[in-house]
Amino acid sequence: MKSFTVLLAFVLITLCPVRGSTVIDSSITGDNVAVEVQIAKYKAEFLAEFEHYQSTGQRSANFDRLLDLIRKVNIRVSLDEMPRARSPKVCLTCLSASHTFLELYKKSASRQKGALVKLAQDICHLYSLKSYVCDGLIELNADMMLYILGQLQYLPSAERVCEVAFQGEDCVATGSDLLGDRYPKVVVSESQHTLKTSKGSKASSTGDPLTIIHITDIHYDPDYEVGVNAGCGSEACCRHVPDLDPADSSNAAGFWGDYRDCDTPWHAVVDVMEQIRKQHPNIETVYFTGDIIHHFTWNTTLESNEQSMRQIFQLLKERFAAIPVYPILGNHEAHPANLYAPHDVPATLNSKYLYDFIAKQWEDWLPEDPTIQKTIADGGYYTAITPLGYRIIALNNNPCFVHNWWLLFSDNYYIRQLQWLHDTLLEAEQAGEQVHILGHVPSYDNYCYVGWTREYRRIVERFAHIIQGQFNGHSHVDEFNVYYRKDDLTAAVNVAWNGASTTTFTRLNPNYKVFYVDGESFEILDQETWIYNLTEANLTPDQPPRWFKEYSFREHYNLTDLSPRSLDQLLQRMASSDDALFDYWRLKQKNADPMLAKGCDEDCLRETLCAVVRTEYGDDAVCDRLVAGGGDRVEL
Repeated sequence: MKSFTVLLAFVLITLCPVRGSTVIDSSITGDNVAVEVQIAKYKAEFLAEFEHYQSTGQRSANFDRLLDLIRKVNIRVSLDEMPRARSPKVCLTCLSASHTFLELYKKSASRQKGALVKLAQDICHLYSLKSYVCDGLIELNADMMLYILGQLQYLPSAERVCEVAFQGEDCVATGSDLLGDRYPKVVVSESQHTLKTSKGSKASSTGDPLTIIHITDIHYDPDYEVGVNAGCGSEACCRHVPDLDPADSSNAAGFWGDYRDCDTPWHAVVDVMEQIRKQHPNIETVYFTGDIIHHFTWNTTLESNEQSMRQIFQLLKERFAAIPVYPILGNHEAHPANLYAPHDVPATLNSKYLYDFIAKQWEDWLPEDPTIQKTIADGGYYTAITPLGYRIIALNNNPCFVHNWWLLFSDNYYIRQLQWLHDTLLEAEQAGEQVHILGHVPSYDNYCYVGWTREYRRIVERFAHIIQGQFNGHSHVDEFNVYYRKDDLTAAVNVAWNGASTTTFTRLNPNYKVFYVDGESFEILDQETWIYNLTEANLTPDQPPRWFKEYSFREHYNLTDLSPRSLDQLLQRMASSDDALFDYWRLKQKNADPMLAKGCDEDCLRETLCAVVRTEYGDDAVCDRLVAGGGDRVEL
């Protein structure tokens, strides 16, 4: 979260992370072949072959060979200048497409929109992506990208485009300054209150805990159609497309949703809200951490996005009535998706339209405070004191998502919001307030830009003593994250909780979460995850799904509390036991049938552990400590 300087790259940015690989040519057979690719040579050959293809309309045998390195499943690729790449074919796709477009853009005499859009589409079609996906995304993003290209004094290299766009796949060339000390810094105040050791529990209330509901990542699809093709081969399915009707009933989209690349039908959205109200009568507060809009990113309009947001916000108002709801934006609320612009771009390209819209939609939930109105208008974020007496800081951290094109235009414009976060926390500290932070994209997500994650971590470390909980969405999986001091990898100082998702996209069960909170310290006492099994629910479409409490975090892990100190101890146990790690992975995937069938090997288990303690992109020092301390793996 993933700002890019290539029209085509946006298509690749949008699609490749969803799949985790390039399009597979299913006709290819034979043994695996390992190929080390020299990036510079490949880019040059690809450009030359594409120019020949443009002029003749014929693809040479060499061009097909270059494309086969990306498209054929039996060819394993490594890259000479990107040895750490997690998905070398994704990196190679981005590099070849970006380099070709940028070089031909430089040569273009007229630089007319139509010609450049056609160029980007022609390149995109080479990679066997659906033509309507390529064409739709490029058309949607053309004006913005041509503005960026025209404003930059120097065009970025393909390597720069790809290290940002695919930061999460480690498409970082040897010698890159991506992890260097090149980013603007938040001015962080000094304090004697900053925690030096692991943070323990200070819960002191003897009364009943407060109940907070966390809902996130609904991804409502107004055009979801039961029975249509859920395995359509596109980047999102379960909509009626005449030539993609299911060939057999096994591909038919389920009534309550589908494990494949499908979003949420309206009746399933309503069912979640009705279940929450019926099951939990004593709700004090609701956190909604964004992503209302579906995954058909090539087929959105401003009007359809606003209509879906109105529907969801109205449903929340109807079902929760007088209960306070604290909402934030997700990356999909923007149109086009993921694009949150700097302040100083033309009105036709900036994000003010969205901030004005949500200000009106959220006004029933938020206090009448000019400061709140100002920060929402400024950047879609706000802070408020709750009726319960603690402070909420609601961020719009979507600019950090590396699929936000504007990061290549300016990779520091987000610093303004981060400085506001610091200053707001400083005021809260001085006032003796406790704080919960809401943010859609977790800072520990590999697709959150390194500059943001680094500064956000510094802020959390400084104010960990008053931050009693962080609440995220975006990943769709049930996970948590522990923040450690950078200068003491044994000092666990804060915790972030992910709400997972209402959507089943992709291969997941739907869920919501319940947090029980101490009424005086406002720290988290327990977390429950409620789910239903989608396979079971779709067997009886005429009956509501059977929701059940999947687990209580405190009970399942036999913890006395959910403080950072206790969770660090839990992680040390996980680090020494594959069985304990697999158990966490199973809950992380919400016991979804397709994920359980897939399983989690040794590499998967290590990454599962690292993801819990990686709070800054590129820094796995805490994970390395845990793995080293685990010694020989113990099977329980």
